[in-house]
Formats: sequence, structure tokens, C-alpha cells
Amino acid sequence: MTLRLALPDGALRAPTLELLAAAGVTIDKEPAGGEGRRHGAGAHEAPAPGGDHAGAQKAPHEGPAARLVVVAAADVPAYLACGAAELGVMAKTALLERGAGLCELLDLRFGASLLVYAAAPGAAARGERLGRLRVATRHPRLTRSYFAARGLQVTVVEVAGELERAAHDGLADGVVAPVETLPGAAPPERVGALEVAGVVAESGARLVAGRGGRVLHAAELGTLVTRLRETLAREVPA
Repeated sequence: MTLRLALPDGALRAPTLELLAAAGVTIDKEPAGGEGRRHGAGAHEAPAPGGDHAGAQKAPHEGPAARLVVVAAADVPAYLACGAAELGVMAKTALLERGAGLCELLDLRFGASLLVYAAAPGAAARGERLGRLRVATRHPRLTRSYFAARGLQVTVVEVAGELERAAHDGLADGVVAPVETLPGAAPPERVGALEVAGVVAESGARLVAGRGGRVLHAAELGTLVTRLRETLAREVPA
């Protein structure tokens, strides 16, 4: 069986395709006559690694196979929960934030980042003295958990735009925002003009599956995960 993999259309897309190619995973394209069929608003089939020419050369292959469905990163959990895909690639922080019911299968060992709390100079200490803060973020669940563990009351302001601007404009005392980093690296001291006051969570790309995929396609999932794990062990130092 060819497993459907929900692939976020962003920074995780290219390294995922490279890993699949290195692992010898066959990438199936949309069947003939299916070009007009959509898997959801904004979703589309990803080209096979190597371009259309590579995808057209269908040599016999006994390894795992996947059909890639490219979607917005925020839509990956819905595709898995509703059975529109058996597998997905997500950032660890996204999995913690909105991946209830999903299962983490494998750390893909790329896309490293940190989710940090940052505020204007002096604002973090001032808010902690008062015992309450207003924080702008796109990760409300992780933000509330982080501050609750520190005994601080927090009003979460969910914003879709630039997080740093929310602090500059007085919308919030600080922000909880992702920053790219290297695996194991120390957190940055600043996010733009804001001072980093703490690390909320570490993140990186994860291969995940929904309940239905784990139950109905356990053998195929196991084969694919084993192939990817072996490839990572060869190519990515621990």
C-alpha cells in the first residue's frame, strides 16, 4: 500500500523530500486523470524528488512508498485526524500545541528550533514581580503551561502577524516565539530588540501518525519508519 504523507509547505518540505530520497522511498504521483482532484483547500501533490523526469521513471521497487500531499503546516493534524493522510511531518512544538490524538513516530533530526519567551528590557522582571503578564503568541497552550509552572498569571494574546511588533506596540508585555537554532545550541540572547527570558520548548521535525493510520496500516508504517531510522543513523551523527 502507498501511504499518504501530509507534508507542510514550508521550511520542513525540502529536507523531508531529501530524507525520503536518501531512504529509497518511492514517491507516487497522482494517478492519471486525477490532476483536478484536491485534497483540501490549498493542498496539492508534491513532485517526486528529482523532478518530473525522475518521477516518470518507474522502475520496480520493493521498498516503502508514499504519496505526498502538500498542505499548510497548521492543517497537518486535521488531515491525520480525519484519515486524509496516514502520516505527517510536524514541528515538535506544533505537535505539543495541537496534536492531541497524534502519535510521534520518529525524530527526523532536522528543523531544529526553540520556542522562547522574550520581552523588552526589564519587562520580564517587572511582570514577574507583579505576578501577571500579557504575552503574544501563536502557541497559547504551551505559553499557558510554561507560565503556570512558574506560578505566574498570564493573559495570552493570540496574534497572526509579527510577534515582535505586538510587544513594541504595547499589545503585550512579551512574546513566545520560535527561533531557528542548531541542535544542542544555547538559546539566543535576543529576538530582534527583545531580550530572551526563557526557553518554553525545544522543537524539530517529527514524523507523526493518527490513530486510524496506526491501527489500519501498522505494518506499512513500521516498514517506512525502520527505513527512515536506518537512513538517519547512517547519515546524521547522533
